[in-house]
Amino acid sequence: MFRPYLFALMSLNKARSILLLLIIGFFLLGGGVSTHAQATFKGTIVDLETELPIPNASVFLANTTFGTSSDEQGKFTLTIPDGNYEVIIRILGYEGLTFNLPSSMVQPQGYRFKLVAVEEDLEEMEVSDVRDPSWYRNLDEFKRYFLGTSENSMKTEILNELSMILDDQSVPGSLIASSRDILKIDNINLGYRLEYLLDHFQNDYKSGIVTYSGFPLFIPDSKLSKGKLRKVERNRQEAYYGSLQHFLKAVYLGKTVSEGFEMRKLFREADPDRPGKFKDRVDTIPITSVAILENREKREFLEFSDYILVTYLREKESFLYANGLGRGPRDVQTSIIRMMNDSVEIFENGSLSDPFGIVVEGYMGWERVADLLPIDYVPSVEPNKGVQ
Repeated sequence: MFRPYLFALMSLNKARSILLLLIIGFFLLGGGVSTHAQATFKGTIVDLETELPIPNASVFLANTTFGTSSDEQGKFTLTIPDGNYEVIIRILGYEGLTFNLPSSMVQPQGYRFKLVAVEEDLEEMEVSDVRDPSWYRNLDEFKRYFLGTSENSMKTEILNELSMILDDQSVPGSLIASSRDILKIDNINLGYRLEYLLDHFQNDYKSGIVTYSGFPLFIPDSKLSKGKLRKVERNRQEAYYGSLQHFLKAVYLGKTVSEGFEMRKLFREADPDRPGKFKDRVDTIPITSVAILENREKREFLEFSDYILVTYLREKESFLYANGLGRGPRDVQTSIIRMMNDSVEIFENGSLSDPFGIVVEGYMGWERVADLLPIDYVPSVEPNKGVQ
């Protein structure tokens, strides 16, 4: 069983350029998602010692829009599409549960979940106290690397940020972040409220490496007017087209060219004139998904050596991305992908069986939590060529 982690590595060089290596896993759950079949996942959540029901516990499928909460009797019911999911059960004051659940294995009689109570330090739980200036500096640092620096991140807010524990003392030269509660993140541009269970965050200042992981639930804003909903959908489409999720779906379907992607082999070699540095050589002949997919027993596997240069031809770079590299925006978006394993299964919804199966660097890696969409998102219209 794997966990849908997002593990990001960020390196900043002296020229202010940003190189982001993203070990994928945040939205890449194993298993396809289909609307042709559904399962009813139901259960009761109780206290392990007292057997009393636990109301208001969050129950959701990570990286999707499917979630609910337990009622006064501790009961819940969740209708889910066919697929393979990571289920999260969480409530303050109890140890949470995380487990894998294929919809084909859901038992119709339901389940009984017994949660273990944990002792909370009442003084530590107080979140209304005024923080010192260093805490707010650490908060700004956390949001920069967690939410990102894109246009969408500017309209994204952590509503309960005072629940965060920001520790820059335990590990010298590092910022470690955690939260006492599920983070409530309001993404205005994309029209979602995220309930994000933060599993890990660390910024190692010396190495310039940032790592983080977690489990999000996407809750669509149901109160949008028709006009705002149209604008939100345009923003979602812009976030989706050219993204890693879009690219992997196109690879699975064999539609990379028609979807606006160009792929070429990239060879990374050590630079003899600059010890510790490298230089890239790109093949002149484009390739298609046939070159990087293997079909075995009606299952598709992503397999390739070296690196793949992926260019999305239908959108310009964001000014904010280009500015971070100290130059103007280019007419296309470029990313570099390499395999971490010899082979990883790929599914129709753009998910991978191994969340650590590939590494992405460049434009796709620059997009962070504020640019994410649930794996069950489907754009309502085709992209307009050249629209940013």
